[in-house]
Amino acid sequence: MRIAHVAPLWESVPPRGYGAVESLVADLTAAQVLDGHDVTVFASGDSKVAGTLHGIGRTALHADPSIREPEVYRMLQLQEVRDRAAEFDVIHSHVHSNTGCLAIPALHGLHSPVVHTVHCFFNTDNALLFRRFAAERYVAISGDQRSHLPELNYLGTVHHGIDVQVFPFGREVADPRPYLVFLGRIRPEKGVHVAIEAAHRAGLRLKIAGRIKSGDRAYFERQVQPYVDGDRVSFLGELNFPQKTALLAGAAATLMTSLIPEPFGLVPIESMACGTPVVSLRAGAAAELVRDGITGFLAGNAQQMAEAIRRLPTIDRSTCRAHVASEFSVRRMADGYQAAYRAATQR
Repeated sequence: MRIAHVAPLWESVPPRGYGAVESLVADLTAAQVLDGHDVTVFASGDSKVAGTLHGIGRTALHADPSIREPEVYRMLQLQEVRDRAAEFDVIHSHVHSNTGCLAIPALHGLHSPVVHTVHCFFNTDNALLFRRFAAERYVAISGDQRSHLPELNYLGTVHHGIDVQVFPFGREVADPRPYLVFLGRIRPEKGVHVAIEAAHRAGLRLKIAGRIKSGDRAYFERQVQPYVDGDRVSFLGELNFPQKTALLAGAAATLMTSLIPEPFGLVPIESMACGTPVVSLRAGAAAELVRDGITGFLAGNAQQMAEAIRRLPTIDRSTCRAHVASEFSVRRMADGYQAAYRAATQR
């Protein structure tokens, strides 16, 4: 097939640091090229993709502080997709939050079928747009996400996949002073403060890694920084891939404390790929990712998370890795999207 992917422009494909959607696009397109498809990726100009890159701008928007109106680049990208639409058997749009939803109306009405993977969670605002375009072709990334807006025209549900082999396996916790990990954006809805409370209640060190955007600096200074002492709580900033995976592989557990209904989450499957169990609040798609009592624990609050942390010795780390290899492989993801493409082109 001739496949076009429309990626977010905020990060390169693959991302240098944070960027779940961009990581997925990189892995999926690489698998599709190996499968013999003709793949074009509409992404930032500094991306390094399998297949052919149609670059928009010089660099990822996040990397260029001189850009004053980033939405303009998104509009240019979508117009260029429209201009070339007839070249493709299917156009795969990766819809993310805020202006990332612009692809839904912008690519409406093309002769070539468009498949939208929804990477954001539904809220009262964006639901207005999704309902207006309910007949478009959508792929959900979890059953929980799909349940919040079941009336959309879904071609299927496809979980994210990763290549387990590129993640180091931490067979055991070798550090004499075990630590927990929080990995993700440092912002209120990600619940970093809950992770700090849970670690404190469990009596273990917490290492926090992630990006702080300017709008979230006040939250960090108010609810995170006062607890950062370099010992009980450490803040490592944003890490590259080797640094991130080494951190995960050495941890006793990764804490997932999002206060919003996350539709998926790469961090928990990356953690389990390293053999590291996940202790998560029971929200969003968490129950689809973590097998409660087998690859980690689901909890209702910080106190319950602390109780679960004390039961971590009952979790077999090799089972965590095997769970990801079986349920969240790139092969399984690529096959799921191939089925969605077939459904889109047969209608």
